[in-house]
Amino acid sequence: MKKGIGYLVITLIFFSSYEVVGKTLAGMVKPYQLNFIRFFFGGLILLPVAIKNLQDKKIKLFRKDLFFLSLVGIVNVVISMSCLQLGLNITKRASLAAVIFSSNPLFVALSAHFILNEKLNLRKIIGMIIGIGGIVIVFYKDLVIGKNFIRGILLLILSAITYGIYTTMGKKFTQKSDSIIMNSFSFLFGSIFLLPIILLNHFPLFNIPLKAIFPMFYLTFFVTGIAYYTYFLGLTYISAGAGSMIFFLKPILASIFASIFLSEKISINLILGTLVILIGIGIVQFADKKSLKILSKQHAVNS
Repeated sequence: MKKGIGYLVITLIFFSSYEVVGKTLAGMVKPYQLNFIRFFFGGLILLPVAIKNLQDKKIKLFRKDLFFLSLVGIVNVVISMSCLQLGLNITKRASLAAVIFSSNPLFVALSAHFILNEKLNLRKIIGMIIGIGGIVIVFYKDLVIGKNFIRGILLLILSAITYGIYTTMGKKFTQKSDSIIMNSFSFLFGSIFLLPIILLNHFPLFNIPLKAIFPMFYLTFFVTGIAYYTYFLGLTYISAGAGSMIFFLKPILASIFASIFLSEKISINLILGTLVILIGIGIVQFADKKSLKILSKQHAVNS
């Protein structure tokens, strides 16, 4: 039990630090370049464990499975994570990005209705409405900043929505396979699909400034590689439902990190909006056991 909590605490710290570290890379590394390096090498870190799981569990991946994993990679790596980093670069607020992105469990229930044919009951709908209201509370006073800021907010919201879809797609795949296998292969496929965007825009692939090397290494090795591994390892010692609770703490811890390391002010709107979002997430996730399983098995902010 204690060992499981320890692994999950490590995961929480790494996941909650993404936006803070990601903000320091704004202007130094292109978002698509950042995600390519992060997920390509992150996928390679998880690959030995994924291959071992394939052999131990005697799982076979067919062409249709690889095609589905490619779609999972596109939704997560190409769309969701790119929107998160682009939105973070535009708004320049790590705490704001972390809170909005952490609302993605609200959209799991909605995507599960269409992808997994799960019932969308009144309680889930109410929770989603409350949570979306919390998102609006977080940023509505800042809309006067300008159109570019609004664009950043929309990108962050799109990132949360598509991560919810990724989570549900991951749940569908892991019903017959394994979470580490899904993440490793989808990370690698997603990074490969980023290559055309990088090459067409003449962005550098591996050429990054010297001062960006350590933050990039941290995001790749710890946030994308180790954190995913410690999360699933932690779930072997503790119930999945209890494990998923760490994601209720991410927006709070990420905001604290942003305040300490980036001197970002934690506004009343951010605090109130975060609380309302968490209430909405709580209502949605505990509406039934199936929704909780989706979050607990596949949630991941990379972010």
